Amino acid sequence: MIGPSQETVEAAVEVLLSAGIVCADLLVTFGSGQKNPWDSETEITIPYTEIPGWAPPGVEGHGGELSLVRMGEDNVLVMVGRHHYYEARSYESVAAPLKAACELGVRRALLTNSAGAVRKDLRQGDFVLLTDHILQQGPDLADLLRDAWEEGMVPTYWQEGATILRQAAQQGGIPLSEGMLLCVTGPAYETGAEIEMARRMGADVVAMSLAPEALIAWSLGFEVSGLSLVTNSPGTDGRACLHHHDVVEAALGMQPVLDRLLREAVPRMLPVSDRDGQGNNHSPRGQ
Repeated sequence: MIGPSQETVEAAVEVLLSAGIVCADLLVTFGSGQKNPWDSETEITIPYTEIPGWAPPGVEGHGGELSLVRMGEDNVLVMVGRHHYYEARSYESVAAPLKAACELGVRRALLTNSAGAVRKDLRQGDFVLLTDHILQQGPDLADLLRDAWEEGMVPTYWQEGATILRQAAQQGGIPLSEGMLLCVTGPAYETGAEIEMARRMGADVVAMSLAPEALIAWSLGFEVSGLSLVTNSPGTDGRACLHHHDVVEAALGMQPVLDRLLREAVPRMLPVSDRDGQGNNHSPRGQ
């Protein structure tokens, strides 16, 4: 198994417990330029710098804060910003939050990111529900995690979560495409030839995150939904001149629609029918 040592995970959990985060039902992650849609429901916020093993993001537009959001009887962990594989050429800091969340009882995750369009009909401002991914980044992560899965298991995105997102989008009048994510190492934008290669591989969007988190979460027993926000698309010649600041600005412009979509969808993702009557379907560590 990859990631931080068990001692580091336990130290992180102790910090969260001390801050009042003792259990949770769902983890939601946000990427470049994205913000917490539940400011008014947020009860606790902790900077990553205060949590052992959680490396602070070194990329513009990644806030680097963990929040506890209260939704009725349920708790949602919200990560604003992430540490990418390319920042340290290691998956330890990618795995650390997922392992801590698992210790707190989380078994469902909604992972989001900002992504570039590969499919020709996608444009900036579109939302793409992920049906699968191709990981072309770092070492063979699936191979490193193989001992964590039952023999013959094929990781797949959570179908019920996808249905919930589709329904929420339809009810809110929000266009929602579906497609496959190509996850690359980065940090660089794709050339025209690379975009064409991604199309031939069957990808619809491309990014530098989310797929590793999905694989690690699956290895921990999570159900995982993935949602990409299209923040940039290639120009008419097959490529675009971009700076990361443009991606952040595009994501900020999409925030009101993202807020509407997630405020409608996320409460339905909480495991209400599975709860033991105490408001959580998993026993938190330390209780």
